[in-house]
Amino acid sequence: MRKNLVFSVLGACLLVATSSAAAIASGGSSSTDYAGKNAQGQKLFFAVDQTSSGPQFDPFFINQIDHCPVTGDTFTVEYDFSGFQIPIVHGKFDLNMNSISQRFDWKGTLSPAGASGREYIDTPAFDNEGGLQDCGDGVLNWTAKKLVPSSPAPQAPGAPYLVKISKAPDGSVHYSVSH
Repeated sequence: MRKNLVFSVLGACLLVATSSAAAIASGGSSSTDYAGKNAQGQKLFFAVDQTSSGPQFDPFFINQIDHCPVTGDTFTVEYDFSGFQIPIVHGKFDLNMNSISQRFDWKGTLSPAGASGREYIDTPAFDNEGGLQDCGDGVLNWTAKKLVPSSPAPQAPGAPYLVKISKAPDGSVHYSVSH
């Protein structure tokens, strides 16, 4: 039996609106929004902020469908971000967050037409006998296009679980899961 578990994040639109308002209010920075999909057709959304210290990758959300090899379970994972500013060097960025609860890497290259790159989201899970299995789908390619100012920002799909990742001013990363 295939189970469909969905970990989703709500509020991406609120984050987009507040970050755009903050950029306008600060007067010193601007941002360009990018919307795209990975090889599975799952949505992703981020901005490139122009700051006094150079361009910064500002992720909002990314989705991936993970597959568990032992149980056959399939579930959608969506990560929502706030407070991240990853330096863009020579048009490239890399957000790598490996921990005891996940393997995560979102990297890309910016071009005049948009952006492209690779993502890797891997989640550990128990199998039916209490052993561990590595649920993921390997490295996936993604592409994104710049949004023109009149384009509406994509919305994250609603689901019963909310996973929020935030970065505090001291650099610590906090995770919360709720439903």
